Amino acid sequence: MQAKDNEPLLAGLRVLDLSQGIAGPYCGAILQQQGAEVIKVEPPGGDWARNMGIERDGFSAVVLAYNAGKSGLCVDAGVDAGRAVLQRVAQQVDIVIQNFRPGVVDRLGIGYETLASLNERLVYVSISGFGPDGPFADMPATDNVLQAMSGMMHANRGATGVPQKVGLYLADIAAAVYASQLACAALYRRSITGRGRHIQLSLLEACAAIQSSNILDAVFSSGLSPARSATAPGGVFRVSDGFITLATLNNGMFTRLCNVIGATHLLQDERFGSNQSRLAHAELLNEQVAVQLRGECLAHWLPGLKAADILHAAVGNYQDLLANTQVSHAGIFGEVRNAGLAALPRARHPGCPRSAAAESAPRIGEHTAKVLAGFGFTAREVGELVASRVVRVSEHAGK
Repeated sequence: MQAKDNEPLLAGLRVLDLSQGIAGPYCGAILQQQGAEVIKVEPPGGDWARNMGIERDGFSAVVLAYNAGKSGLCVDAGVDAGRAVLQRVAQQVDIVIQNFRPGVVDRLGIGYETLASLNERLVYVSISGFGPDGPFADMPATDNVLQAMSGMMHANRGATGVPQKVGLYLADIAAAVYASQLACAALYRRSITGRGRHIQLSLLEACAAIQSSNILDAVFSSGLSPARSATAPGGVFRVSDGFITLATLNNGMFTRLCNVIGATHLLQDERFGSNQSRLAHAELLNEQVAVQLRGECLAHWLPGLKAADILHAAVGNYQDLLANTQVSHAGIFGEVRNAGLAALPRARHPGCPRSAAAESAPRIGEHTAKVLAGFGFTAREVGELVASRVVRVSEHAGK
């Protein structure tokens, strides 16, 4: 019974990942980390994300993070024979993922209507920037565009009031998480009806959804500037050797904070007697707390804040995260290990069991022959497809 309980949740599921970039590939990566077999399809020129940021030996950090553990299949979908290959594979998978602009996959003969007619159990996931139709449907959509349009940059404005991009691909990441959940929900519905479903979602929807409380707060404020924080004191404060973040949820926590930082005089000020009154005077209160904190170092403040059960953390970087003892204890990171590259940390999907086995991201067409054989293509058929350049086999295949 124990062995069965440890079986990956999506073991036996097959996914055809036609997507490029971040949102679609990360959706596929989430399913892969839960046990699905994911086939990463790339055109002969490769996923455009291979050239995002620093590129080493044909890989970027984005490709490594969101494609490790997948099998690589390279197909030229711009020719009839390439489309036929993808249609044949799609007949035997459970999920297809694509994140092209509306209409592109239909023109390529691999849209939902075409593939669903070949496989009625298919769950087809379409991720777009703004949705399948409407005045913005054909606009190019990138993470920074969606962060700006959705109010996310405004919510993240700095002390000077200048809007700032959140320092990660949050729009894409949010869309990927929602897409993977919807795909699994569609699989549940399929288990009842026997039929698949076309799942359609946009980065714009995802950005709105993750900001629901912020948007409601803006409406509650009746045109006034909404509170930058739900409690006060709170925020990021400078100490002598770095930064620390604090939050106080109630009067008890505020009292304990004042005791720890040596600011009991604040407890006598009626302006700070409740959360609502503290919020009304948040700027003044935060200035008072900042004065108390800046004269000492992290090592001075952290033990007392922990002992007093106050919400706090030192503001660290990614190296600090990787060295964190709780992170190590929980096995939050596995490894991506590609030939020619040093072993790199990759966060496992939350809730999935840790694994000691290192995974690698595929090169363009690295597993083409193996993948096609697994879908019933004969060696002769594969050879003909390779010879006619319909599919591509990496020079690293089999190594």
